[in-house]
Amino acid sequence: MKKPIFITVIALLFVFSLAYANQKVKLTGYVVDVKCAAEHAKGKPEDIMKFAAEHTKECALMGECVRSGYGIFADGQWFPFDAKGSELAKALIEKTQKKDHIKATVEGTKLYGKILVHKLTEAN
Repeated sequence: MKKPIFITVIALLFVFSLAYANQKVKLTGYVVDVKCAAEHAKGKPEDIMKFAAEHTKECALMGECVRSGYGIFADGQWFPFDAKGSELAKALIEKTQKKDHIKATVEGTKLYGKILVHKLTEAN
């Protein structure tokens, strides 16, 4: 009798964890490559955002940085993109006229710490 209750509880916990882990998001922040973000993501939120704002287009398009992928610093936090989001970010960085302060709005689904990007647009 206890086994069906246990299985039911486990199934419910699994369903609730998926619902929590799979959240729609819309964030505006600075696009940065994963390599550079890893070096700066542990500071104070204001220092992180200052770094992210000043991160250059030239650096973000260096081979090693491109291969590492991209993400966004928003609200003092780091959110890495999935592969599609990294492709969209690279295209956005290549297209922008800005040399730094590359700001974007990302819309997608947050799943286990990554953003599965549906849309990425340059922001002012």
